[in-house]
Amino acid sequence: MDFSICYLSFFVIQSEGTEQDAPKTYRHYQTLGREDYENSAIKAFLDGEFTRIVKRKAEVNPATENPPTKIGRFMLEGYELAGNPNYNLFGRLRSATDKDGFKTASDDLIRTYMDTSAVRGGAFIVATAKLSRYFDEPFLFVLKCDFEPNIARISDELSLISQVEMAISARNMKSIQYPHMPEEGMLEEGELKIHQASHARYFEDFLKYVSYEKSRPELVEEQLLGMVQQYMETKWQGPNAGEEDDNTAWSNGTDRFVQDDSDNKSDKHAGAQAAGAGSYAGHGADGVASGYGEHGADDEAGAGRADGETGGYAGHNGPSGIGGVPGAFGREGGADNDGDREYGMTSGYGSGDALDQGRSYGIRESHGIGDIYNADEQPTGKPRKISDARRQEEARLEIWAAGEKRELQERWNHEQVVDAAAQIVELQPDWEMKFKLDGVSVRAKMEEYGKSVHLAKLNGRYVVLIEGESFQFEKARSPIELLHPEELEDVIARLKVEQTKRELESGEEN
Repeated sequence: MDFSICYLSFFVIQSEGTEQDAPKTYRHYQTLGREDYENSAIKAFLDGEFTRIVKRKAEVNPATENPPTKIGRFMLEGYELAGNPNYNLFGRLRSATDKDGFKTASDDLIRTYMDTSAVRGGAFIVATAKLSRYFDEPFLFVLKCDFEPNIARISDELSLISQVEMAISARNMKSIQYPHMPEEGMLEEGELKIHQASHARYFEDFLKYVSYEKSRPELVEEQLLGMVQQYMETKWQGPNAGEEDDNTAWSNGTDRFVQDDSDNKSDKHAGAQAAGAGSYAGHGADGVASGYGEHGADDEAGAGRADGETGGYAGHNGPSGIGGVPGAFGREGGADNDGDREYGMTSGYGSGDALDQGRSYGIRESHGIGDIYNADEQPTGKPRKISDARRQEEARLEIWAAGEKRELQERWNHEQVVDAAAQIVELQPDWEMKFKLDGVSVRAKMEEYGKSVHLAKLNGRYVVLIEGESFQFEKARSPIELLHPEELEDVIARLKVEQTKRELESGEEN
């Protein structure tokens, strides 16, 4: 691309002190016309940079959250582009017809830049250049070269080197190009392209009326969280689902709840020492009502019996890691009961950040909401709706959504995950899923879930199944390349035998 410079203004930004946050000032050095530029030393410095900037690829919705190059759009807010201050300033620079007009508009631009919070010393260059092959109107380029620290040049045999002050380099140059040219000969008047290699975003901050579209990871996260919200609304749907009665007050960290009605006033501790540490108390055929006593080991919930139906069963650690907390996430604490009901069987909850130890309540329904009683009372009193279950589920989902490293949540069934993955793939066809099972990494297209990539459980441990027509090995050779694979049924049988051995070894050690 053969760019022809129209005008170029050169400014220098300097600190008034040696500290990093010292006040900054700027000074205008020169404004050059076309002929001035052709005969100046800066031409050699910038030669090729304009072409490099224009050819640098960028996406409206970038593939990563903090790309070095991205597309900005002038904010409209219900008006035409002419109502945007940044657009108007850029327009003045592009339409300047003499050096004085260009210098005045460039001065307005650098003063806008100086108002940002993280100004650094260096050269600030504003230029317009024509690409006459395609357009009559010029492009606008805004360039910033920070001063390079610790730059020296070879001097002589005695002193060896000498320090170079106010050194600049085009290597880490920040740039703004307007308008954006997605393809040669095609312009987007409402878009600009900005490049800033560093993680600090201060260079883009001075354009207050330019917005940037969300990255693809952000769009997918937003879409997924919308699905989770829809799942929560569906799970807890109903006129009173997940809501407390107005006359119910939960104690904060104590061992009882209080209700103004006289029907169920109680502060009994049904779960305190009912059947040993971690026991569960059952309530009958309407659904298993369970209660919390003192928590036992992390891996087991205990085995207690109570009115009518076995309340004790092998517990599975829930996401909180406390004795297999059931119900709130649609997964029962008992491994033998997984999947018995739509959202698993449920238990009573305390308040605050942790479940109250030494207290037991029963829930008679199977969807995480039910009539709640003290565990040693017959269910004849006035029922109250429990809402702690929903609040705890929402809180834990928020923690999951905010975490960078996350564990399998075990909320949705296979069909729900397939449907959610299909919605994401519809908008992002190349979207990938990446995860680790212990130390083994798996990476595949999202659309392969449920087709060639499957997640399962075997004897309480996770299994990843990958199905395909052929293997391909690269780089270092290994004996695995010589394997004659077993049938899947034989592998599963071997895994079960190895699990039994581990359990026996663990029992002997204990």
